[in-house]
Formats: sequence, structure tokens, C-alpha cells
Amino acid sequence: YLPTLTAKMSNKFADKDYFLRCSEKTLQTDEKGFFLQFSDHVSEIAGEKWIRNTFGKLKSDRERIGAIYSYKPVKEVVCETLGHVQEVYRKKSAEISHKRRLEVEKLLEKGENDKALLLACQSVLRAPPTGENHKVDDGFTLSLAYWTRAAVLMELKKYSWALLDLQAALKEGVSDDMKVEAFVKMGACYKGMNEPNRAKISFALAEKMLAVDSVKWKKLERYRVGDFQEVRDVDRRGRLFMVTTGPITLEISVLPPLAEERHATFTNASTKIDVKQDIGKGRFAVARSEIHAGDTLVVEAPSVACLLPECFATHCHHCFDRLESPVGCTDCASIAFCKSECRDAALETYHKYECHILDLLIGSGMSVLCHMALRMVSQTTLKESLSQYEESRPFCTNAHLRPPEDFLQRTLMAAFLLRCLQKTNYFIDGEGNDDDVPNEEEQKIGELLLYNLEMLQFNAHEIYETRYEQENELENAKIGYIAVALYPTVALFNHECYPAVTRHFVGRSIVITAVRPLKLGDVIAENYGPIFTRKPLISRQKALSSRYWFECKCEACSQDWPSFETGLETITNRLRCPNDKCTNFFTLPLSNEKLRCPRCKKNVSMVDFLESLKEVQKNYGDAHDLVKEGKTDEATVLLCDGINTFHLISRPPHGTTHVAQEVLRACLAHRGNVYVKSKS
Repeated sequence: YLPTLTAKMSNKFADKDYFLRCSEKTLQTDEKGFFLQFSDHVSEIAGEKWIRNTFGKLKSDRERIGAIYSYKPVKEVVCETLGHVQEVYRKKSAEISHKRRLEVEKLLEKGENDKALLLACQSVLRAPPTGENHKVDDGFTLSLAYWTRAAVLMELKKYSWALLDLQAALKEGVSDDMKVEAFVKMGACYKGMNEPNRAKISFALAEKMLAVDSVKWKKLERYRVGDFQEVRDVDRRGRLFMVTTGPITLEISVLPPLAEERHATFTNASTKIDVKQDIGKGRFAVARSEIHAGDTLVVEAPSVACLLPECFATHCHHCFDRLESPVGCTDCASIAFCKSECRDAALETYHKYECHILDLLIGSGMSVLCHMALRMVSQTTLKESLSQYEESRPFCTNAHLRPPEDFLQRTLMAAFLLRCLQKTNYFIDGEGNDDDVPNEEEQKIGELLLYNLEMLQFNAHEIYETRYEQENELENAKIGYIAVALYPTVALFNHECYPAVTRHFVGRSIVITAVRPLKLGDVIAENYGPIFTRKPLISRQKALSSRYWFECKCEACSQDWPSFETGLETITNRLRCPNDKCTNFFTLPLSNEKLRCPRCKKNVSMVDFLESLKEVQKNYGDAHDLVKEGKTDEATVLLCDGINTFHLISRPPHGTTHVAQEVLRACLAHRGNVYVKSKS
């Protein structure tokens, strides 16, 4: 069926083997996982003839789900294999938590506070709920883990976090002596946070609790009279938490406002965009009015998002913030949250179903896209999911191009995810079913899962953070991907190898900003990965045809623009004819500043355009200097002015303008999720 597929795509760059690998990678990314082995076994039992002539001719996802449970040879192997699905998750351990806590205390004595914090966090995350294991710490392992971590955080002068741990320890339960000490330490934390009134209240409560015991009070007096000041900390998701010699400052980089008004239909987008539909292109975004570099066109929260497994130990499972002093799930020890609010939000929705199967999902080797397909269901109730089943499904799935083998793999993944939901009591309020074959409700959820698996392959976006070795070192910044999400409005943007917009992230939200001007009706294209400045034509086309199943025909491809490595920076400059109605361009250097245009036959002066080009280059240079000084907002203004002017007087490709656009992308990303490794 692959020859048929490539014929439908009419793409001379299509690579059959690479296409198969790309598609399988969207199902299973870990080679050690078991899913593809399961899928291959089913395919072997089913046989090529059944897959091609029976399964391959099915027209709907409902028929596909039904087929694997109705064709006896396939049904037997599917039900037998999925019958082994069971809970697999990392459990709490009071013993491990206790052991880590003792190790922390030794490290504190040595002054190795950073190492102590890592182990203290492990102690908190592995501790079971209070009262669950009375054999260790009389059941107070969690409380003592919080208490010990608070001590580490105070040594590190991270008083805001220490305060939260002290409050958590009190909530879980501590002895009377520890209660007094807790209030004294809370007073010290409030002092460090420059909240003197709250500090006085905490100290007064502690003193009242001690009453006449002056000996104990003298031991704790150092907290009341000591000088405490929170350290400066840079680690933000669209914000900079900064503490100076004065009061604590929480500088919040709120989501940027949209250019002009909010769109009536696409409420996360500006009125500067519109959506059109074409047989070959599907739905896509176009300019409804003039757009300029720097215009914010979309600000959107995801409809679903999943953290990458490799980030489970470093980022909040719910909001994707970097972990500083994490709290754990109340049941499993597989994930962590930045604060209790995130934990509670997850436990009230998706994590109550995913908690006991998370390690099974990871063990299957499935991709994060598959986890997203499951999350789209698990984050809603059964009633809500069944309601979604009745709604239209607007996202592109490329069903007309998908070969039977791929459909079968995705159908089997949907069956696996469905079985996981059955095991986690997702259907407990539904019809109830102990059989291996799904009932009507489960069949509908299976169809939803299959649709999700098909459409996420082409519509998801990777959330990233910008990582610096030192603060404001944009030139050495690296992109680190932390999660994958679905943004319904942004999914409407088609691809071009010379994109009109860039994206950055503030927390989980995506921000789409124009990086070049557009006229009414122009396509507003983003970039799916292969950009012409970095990858040659053949490499881009191979990647796009195999990963996204289309042949790119953008201007950069049709004219085969060079990359930086193949001569982009040596391309001759051109200037537009000053006559607005003329489409001619003059190649520089000009023989004369005043000349006759061969196309419109008018005598024109190029003086103003030549001066404008000099100004553009100056803007680019000045912006680069500002970036080195850490003045990214000022640099952004100059870059946008330069890029807008360039497109008025010239046309791409133009080496220095494309460098300027890269710098602009970096400046915009600096407003979003940032992580600085070396904190000064």
C-alpha cells in the first residue's frame, strides 16, 4: 500500500522506509517497549491478505475497532494479550523515605546542602500518607520528610519554599515541641520574605506556647534576632522570581495582549487572522488585514498536554514548571508536582485514572502522543467523553492517505489504551463490563482514542523552555523540549519553510508572533521543523513528506533558496521599484541612484530605498548589541522595525534579515519559559 500512498502524495521525495519509521515513532518511541512486538504478532496472525483486503477496506474507526474483536484469529490474540494488562506503578516506601532523611541529616552536617536537597525531595516523594505505615516513624514519615526538607531549604535561604514545607509538616502532624519550633522557623521564613508583621505573629505564637520555659525559648531566640534574606532565584515559566535587598518582587510576565481585537470565532486569536479552506490544503490561516513583525496573533492554552517522561523528575507533571521543592501524588511515587494545587487538580481529573498504570504505559514504549490520546479521555468524565463522541471531529487525520498496516497499529494501540481505562475503573459509572470485548460505551471510547491517535500525529506541538548556562546569554541558549500539547487554533496554521510566525511558551500556553509582515489574504504559515535557512531542499522535503505526508510547495522550496551553509549570506541584495504598481526588483550595486525601470518604463529615484536599506542594517547591528547587553525588549523593537522595512523595499532571501529573524525568535522566547543553569 505504500506505493499507492506515495502516488497519492505525488511526492518525488517520499522515502518508503523512512515514512514507516516516522509513523511508527509516533506510536512507540522506546525500542525496549513491548507494544510493537504485540502489534507485529497480531499482524502476523491476521495475515497480509486480511489486512489488505478486509481491514484495509473499512471506512470508519468504528468498523476498525469492531474488526479486531470480530475476526476470530485476531480477537483471540488481542484478548489474550490485553487480558494480562494490570496495574504497574511505583509505590510509596516509608523505609526508603526514612533512609533518605537520615542521609540528608548527614549531608547537612557536612554543609553539602544542594545534595541534601535532592535527597530531601526524594524523601518527601517516597513517603506514604501519614498513618499508613506505623512500623516506620510511628506513621509520621511524610511529616518528618517535610520537616527535614524545610531545614535544608532554610540553609539554602529559600524561605518561601521552606515555609510551605513547615506548614505541610504541621498539617500532617508533629509533636508539641516541634510545633513550637515550627512557628519560630516560620517567623524566620517570614523575615526572609520581608513580611515582618507575619513574622511577629509567628514568634508571638511560639512564645505563648512555651509559656514560662525560658530555656527552650533561648535556644530558639537565634531565629527571632537573626538576619534572614531570601536568595535571588531565576527559573521561570514566563516570569522572573527575584529577591533583592528590599521587599520580595514577583515580576510576572503575563501573557501578551493580542494585536487588535479578539476574534469572534477563534477566541484565542486576533482579528488579524481568518481561516480559509481548500481541497488540497484543508483549513488554514490567512491574513485578514495587514500584519507586521511583532504582532501577537494567537495566545492559547492547550486542550490537552503531557509532560515528557524524561522530565518527570525535573518538571511539574501538571503545569510543567521546574521543580524546586516538589510534592508527590498521594498514592504513587512516579511523578511530582510543584505545589499542592497542581497535585489536587491532577488527582481530581486525569491522574486518578493514570496513577496505577503510568509505569505500564511507559513500559509499553508508547510515544507521548499516545499518552496524549489517553489524556484527552482521562481528563474528562465518561459522560463528557461520550458527549464528545457525538460532536464533529475537525482535525486533519489524513485517513485517505493512511495505509491499512498503520490503521491496524493504531487500532491496536487504541485497544490497549481502552483496556487500561477499563482496569482503572474509568467506566465505573457506566454500563459496567468484565468481558474482554468492549460494550457499546467502551466501543465509543475506543473510537475516540483511535481518532485521537490519528489526528495528534499531525496536529500536536512540542512545548519547550530556553536553557541558558548564564543569565541573558542568548547566543549560547539551547532549546529543551519538555512536553507535547494540542492547541486547536494553532493547529490550523499550515507549514512553510520560510515561516511568517514563531512560537514560544509561557507556562503551558503558546504564543504565536509574526516575524515578517503580511498583506491581506497572505497565508500565515508556521514551521513544522525543517526551515530553509538550516536544511537543504531535499532534506526538508524528505522530512515533511515522511512525517507530515505532504509535499511542500512554498516559495523557499519552489525556488530552492540556499541555506546558510550553501550560500544564503552571499546572495546579492535587491531593491523593489519605488513604483507601487511595479513588481520589478533592481540588483545591487546600482549603476546610478536614478534610473529607468525596464518593467514599468518610469524614471525612478532609488535614494530613499538605499537609505532605508542602510537603516535596516543599522537596526540589525544595534539590536545585536542590545541582545549582548541583555536588553531583549529594546532589541525586539529594532528588529521588528528593520524586518518590516526590509520587506517594504526588498524581498527574501536575504542573509542578514534571516539572521535578524532568528535573533527575534530568541528575544521572544526569552519572554517565555526560561531556565538558567548557573544562578548568580
